[in-house]
Amino acid sequence: MTESTMTAAELAAAGRAALIAGDTVTARLRFREALEIDPNHVEALLGMAAAVRPYRDKREYLLRALSIDPNHSEARATLEHVEARLAAGELLAPTGVQVREREREEAVEVTEPPPVNAVTETETLFCYRHPQRETGLRCISCSRPICPECARATPVGQICLECARERTPVNYQVGPTQLLVAGVVAVIYALFATFLAGIAIGWAGFFGFIVAFLLGPMTGNALARLVDWATGRKRGRMLMIVVSVAYACGSLPYVAFIILLGGFPLALLFFSIIVVTTALAWLR
Repeated sequence: MTESTMTAAELAAAGRAALIAGDTVTARLRFREALEIDPNHVEALLGMAAAVRPYRDKREYLLRALSIDPNHSEARATLEHVEARLAAGELLAPTGVQVREREREEAVEVTEPPPVNAVTETETLFCYRHPQRETGLRCISCSRPICPECARATPVGQICLECARERTPVNYQVGPTQLLVAGVVAVIYALFATFLAGIAIGWAGFFGFIVAFLLGPMTGNALARLVDWATGRKRGRMLMIVVSVAYACGSLPYVAFIILLGGFPLALLFFSIIVVTTALAWLR
């Protein structure tokens, strides 16, 4: 399924997955695409409120969501939190995601004794991964103290690195095997693609750059689909790095051969850049 055929709900779900994975850039892109399809999509508006940093922008998205669904409790509670931060003179959320649900402890009477490992409000907390760092943050999943460096933002608060890995969507969980497969595929593909493109560009002569411009996007799209098939539709920054480096290594022999013959394949290098850029845009 390509992005052009995705519904607003599917785009909003993809945005939430990217947000949980820590990729706020992709999250904002998906939420905006969802709002272009359906400007009144409440979940997309809440997602944008979670993904942007400025508190004023957060308030704008939350107000739009409440204008559509005035009874949305999460949006109203989050708006109160954002208004409080603005009243305190704060302009930007520390980590880009400062949207969270109201803590239910404020509305529900505690009838059970606190857990054994509970600490009082006056007790100094130290990050569990950096014992020398004081902190006031806790992971909302496991309740362990975390410093800002170890915190990962989610739509409902901060979580630790271990809990973030557990929440990472399946298609963003890329292991060494998938990286190796993607690298091998990219190298082999680059060997054949560079050779064939070099012949076509050389045959075109003066119009070599036009041929490179036309062939590059199609070749990059085919590379991305091939990597998709080989890795089971995996995504992520590490996969993008491996594919780009592997393609560069695969194209290097033919480029070096032309240089040894006394030529300088500038159009072919231009072609390779377009291929890698197109593939990375798909695998993001």
